[in-house]
Order: sequence, then C-alpha cells, then structure tokens
Amino acid sequence: MLGKAMLMAGTIMMSAAVFAPAHADSANTNTMKTDDAVKADATEMKNDAKDEFNDAKDYSYEQKNDFMDWAKKKSDQLGDKYDEMKDSAADNSDDAMDAIGDAWDDAKDNLSEAMDDVQDSSAETWEDVKAETIAALNKAQNALDDEPDAQ
Repeated sequence: MLGKAMLMAGTIMMSAAVFAPAHADSANTNTMKTDDAVKADATEMKNDAKDEFNDAKDYSYEQKNDFMDWAKKKSDQLGDKYDEMKDSAADNSDDAMDAIGDAWDDAKDNLSEAMDDVQDSSAETWEDVKAETIAALNKAQNALDDEPDAQ
C-alpha cells in the first residue's frame, strides 16, 4: 500500500514538473523570454521607431517647436539606452562597446549639429533641416541597434 502511494505521489510530482513549465508564462510574468520572444520584441520596437521617424516627417515649419520637443525626447531616450548598454558592458566585449561608443559619439555630434540647425531654420530651409535631423536621430538609433535602419 505504501508503495502504491509513493508511486502516485511520484507520478503527480512528475506531471506537475512537466506541466508547470509549459504554462509558466500564463501564471508568472517574471519568467525568462525565449529567443523568439526577444526577437519579436526587438522587431516591434524597430517598427515603432520606423513609424515614429515617418510620423516626424509630417511636422510643418509652424510645428518647429513640437518637432524640437520630439527630437529632444527621442535623443534623451537614445542617450538613456546608451547609458544602459554602457552600464551592462560586463556582458559585452570591450571591442564591441568601443565600437558602439564611437558610433554613438559620432551620431551624438551629428544630432547636436542638427538640433542647432533646427533652432536656426527658416521656412525655406525647414524641409532639409528636418530631414537632416531625422537622419541624425536615425543614425543615433542605428548606433545602438543590432539591426540598422529604423528609418
């Protein structure tokens, strides 16, 4: 009788061990994501960035201040992303972080110049300046992305 009870208990424990991981994500949001889920998140973020860059192309000269606010917010987000990457540099090789850092510094310089140009733009130069600023933001985004070209 004791052997039968032990066998049943063992069967129940094994069933739980097999069943629980298959449904872990539905009950617990703190589970580790699969590679496919991480790739899907990255793709979604990339598509969101692409949409955001496309939407920015619609700003008119009269909306210059709104555009500057958007570009500053986007620049700050990218700066935060770079800081997070730098803070987790222990997970990355020194060469990889050096390359990312160099690309980020270059992109940040371009973005700074573009933002100065936005400030000084006129109605006649607006479209070119806006395009250059979006390109600079895209370059900064690409410096931090695994896959280039959010634009």
